[in-house]
Amino acid sequence: MDKNCPITKTLAHFSRKWTLLILRELHNNGAKRFNHLISDMKDISPRTLSKRLKDLEKLGLVSKKRFNEIPPRVEYSLTNKGKEVIKCFKYLDNWVKRFDIK
Repeated sequence: MDKNCPITKTLAHFSRKWTLLILRELHNNGAKRFNHLISDMKDISPRTLSKRLKDLEKLGLVSKKRFNEIPPRVEYSLTNKGKEVIKCFKYLDNWVKRFDIK
């Protein structure tokens, strides 16, 4: 496949380990703090979660909201763009079920 193909680039982002699970977690449960994501997702390392959240933030799929509190508080949530991509995956899921693809 052509590395400059937009589909190839898109699939490369979503095929990284934990990426889709993070999006699903934020979609199903709304805004979450970093430590809540760590405890709810089991087995993901803090380093990996941090890296994936930064990648998703750069893509505009996740937003990071900082609260001016002591101790500092940060919450992650899906952006509108992130909510739209969830719709795409729901459509794909329905398509797979419809055509019984295994």
